[in-house]
Amino acid sequence: MKKRLLYPLLAVLFLFPTMSRATDIRRIETEVWLVKNGNAVVMQTWDVNITQGTEWYIPIGNLGQRNIRDLSVYENDIEFESDGRNWNSDRTLAQKTHRCGIVEKYDGVELCWGQGEYGDHVYNILYVIDNLVQRSADGENNAFNWRFLNDEWTDSPDSVRLVIHNEVDSTAVWQAGDGGNMGVWVFGCEADTRVENGVVIIESTEPLQYDDNLTVLMRFDKELFNPFTTDTRTFAQLQEDAFAGSDYMDAYEGDIDLDKVARFILYLCLFLFVIPIGLTILYLLLNKYFRRVTGIRYKKDCFGRKRITGWFRDIPLGGRLDAAFALLDYGDRLETQSSLFPRLIGAYFLRWVQQGLAVPEKDPAHEDRWSLRMAGQRQPDTADPLEKEVYHAACEAAGKNGILEEFEFRKWSESNYWKVTKWPLDAYSNGRKIWQDMPHETRCELPRFRNFLQDFTISDQRKVPEVALWEDYLVFAQLFGIADKVSRGFQKLYPDQYAAYLAQSHLSSSGYSFLRSVNAVSSSFYDAAKSRQSAVSAVASSSSYSSSTAHRRYSGGGGHSSHRGGGGHSGGGHGGGSR
Repeated sequence: MKKRLLYPLLAVLFLFPTMSRATDIRRIETEVWLVKNGNAVVMQTWDVNITQGTEWYIPIGNLGQRNIRDLSVYENDIEFESDGRNWNSDRTLAQKTHRCGIVEKYDGVELCWGQGEYGDHVYNILYVIDNLVQRSADGENNAFNWRFLNDEWTDSPDSVRLVIHNEVDSTAVWQAGDGGNMGVWVFGCEADTRVENGVVIIESTEPLQYDDNLTVLMRFDKELFNPFTTDTRTFAQLQEDAFAGSDYMDAYEGDIDLDKVARFILYLCLFLFVIPIGLTILYLLLNKYFRRVTGIRYKKDCFGRKRITGWFRDIPLGGRLDAAFALLDYGDRLETQSSLFPRLIGAYFLRWVQQGLAVPEKDPAHEDRWSLRMAGQRQPDTADPLEKEVYHAACEAAGKNGILEEFEFRKWSESNYWKVTKWPLDAYSNGRKIWQDMPHETRCELPRFRNFLQDFTISDQRKVPEVALWEDYLVFAQLFGIADKVSRGFQKLYPDQYAAYLAQSHLSSSGYSFLRSVNAVSSSFYDAAKSRQSAVSAVASSSSYSSSTAHRRYSGGGGHSSHRGGGGHSGGGHGGGSR
């Protein structure tokens, strides 16, 4: 039956450019036939058992220049009557039986067909993807990164299999590996991949879970296809997006293979520079210790003096954290951007908690681990544009349940490293505008305010701050890196006021573990972004790995899939199944 259904569709291609278990999807087998112009015929075989619902649906979004058309559904050699692109979901089970159609969505389509009677069914679903294979922006490759099966199904398939056929040219057999003319990489689930006789075969090795998907990246030599459309990205950019956060990226990080001459040169350089580097490090350590002890740590052109004493009790710089970050980054010789920026993010988090934009929730299994319930429908009331951007990112990382856990923010940071690693520059640029025209004495209020917070517990001139003022004190103490010390001192001296602060911030009996958790989250998320940027730069740079590594990167010879990664894909999306 496959050939009888397949050939008419191929001819058309050349002419035209956590939920209740409602059903049991036992297996989905997908076959794809690629043709010269980049179009594809897709046939899926669904083996299911139905217990409720009236129809099946498959959301396919992120289409861009692609198009989905010519949907056909068969069961037991019965061809379903097509409603075209006017499928109506508001019908009964009987009205949808042996019918199929497409629903137009704002970013794609839904493929729909009637379930029929409850019980066992085997459906064959066929459709065409126009322009699946596209020419890369630099014209050097043809490729696609397509999600063939979504995550978040109403019931996840127990088993999946994907087979991709070459209908371009029978004489141009697909060959993966070093020296081959194509490559394939699989993301989103546990699966094995192989290329046999020019056919790509992908099979799951364990049942899919709710958040699993099947996303495939394929590259072809430019001679194999003559696509109608051109991607906006080069294949290197397409691959970089897909590899971010994946096991493939981890593999290439350690894939540098230096020959004996290169190793000799490396060891020679290390030997020649080890003494100068050692002396330089010693000097920097002694210099840092000297500046810390003497207090001669500030740039005179910024503050008008190198040593700043005295106190300032009010909130400096109008409470702008980005301005304080930029001023310390520029004018304090003991501060480094790599340590300051995570503390800035921690200060944002603490301020959101105080404003009710994020509610702390302690992990019952871990005393020092907290998560945050994000109030995504509200936005920070701030003039700091970066704070708004980071808050939006935190809400996005929290996902549908709105609860942000440490690993989620770290994972989001890895996948969006290009945003995160430019945030310090944005904070500095925005913040510098606040103080660049201020006189030296006004700028000195910031280090004097830090002096005041550091000496608060030993001062005989202190007075009890109001809870509202104390909130700002603690936010700036977080930026200074002394929030834990200041918090303990405040509790010791003014336990009643401290208890009122904790209650107002939903921090139960103690805020120390939350402050430590904030420090851990802000540091790990920034470290993850920097590590990912370094890894991607190392792989992307032609000078950082040997030519044999470059061949391996583009070969994509198969093997086991990466459960992570697959970003930047087209097609698919989230959801689908029975309804």
